[in-house]
Amino acid sequence: MCWPRSSVRYVRKPRSRDERLGKVLPVLAALAPRQGARRLRPWVCRWIEPISRNAFHRLWKLLDLQVKPRRRRRVRRKPVPVIPGLRASAPHQIWCLDFLADWTMDRRRLRFLSVVDEYTRRCLALVVRRRFTAEDVLDVLSCLVPEHEAPAHLRSDNGPEFIAKEVERWEAEMGVKAARSEPASPWQNPYAETFHSKLRDELVEGNVFGSLEEAQVLAETYRQWYNDARRHSSLDDQTPSEFAARVRTTGPVLGQPGLAKAQA
Repeated sequence: MCWPRSSVRYVRKPRSRDERLGKVLPVLAALAPRQGARRLRPWVCRWIEPISRNAFHRLWKLLDLQVKPRRRRRVRRKPVPVIPGLRASAPHQIWCLDFLADWTMDRRRLRFLSVVDEYTRRCLALVVRRRFTAEDVLDVLSCLVPEHEAPAHLRSDNGPEFIAKEVERWEAEMGVKAARSEPASPWQNPYAETFHSKLRDELVEGNVFGSLEEAQVLAETYRQWYNDARRHSSLDDQTPSEFAARVRTTGPVLGQPGLAKAQA
């Protein structure tokens, strides 16, 4: 089998250093259970005896002293009930929120937060950042409310940025009701998913973002083009801005925003 005889006949010899440290290391691990081998080895080398990093890790593992990962206690919150069949019948009744992920050239993460009015299909906000918190989502919503008006419902998934207590307090103060989609049910937030499919096809997949600032400029340019120049067959080949202006003049169209020629 081409094995050297020395390997087959090797017998491990006990080391006096291992015996000495084998009595000390369990005591140190009990006194500092979250420190680990990397932090305790300099202390051992300084106050007890020098030992190499590999030898210390070998002995630490042999004594089964590795720091066990701490399991976070998951707090289960009462889910928001799903409202079946809820659809907007006028502007600013339902705002749809969702995230889209991408990267810059240096492989750093980008996140796109979109806010779409379900009735007019207008993209009210398209914000790009490296990361989002619940406070960042509230900043975006707080800037939109004075410009438009507070919606009756916010439709989103159950992401941590959308179900945080800060967001729930803001919704209670503004009189906004949450309309969450069930887990693994993207079809319950169809207008946000449709917008993101167009965003990915028309902007994200066709560009390699060199920086966060470049992504922010291109995202805002795309938002304006989407609202003012991109025509939707579901809106009778009107742009979202044209459809919103028509609704302000003539009132909401009965049913969904897809305009039948008989209603035109």
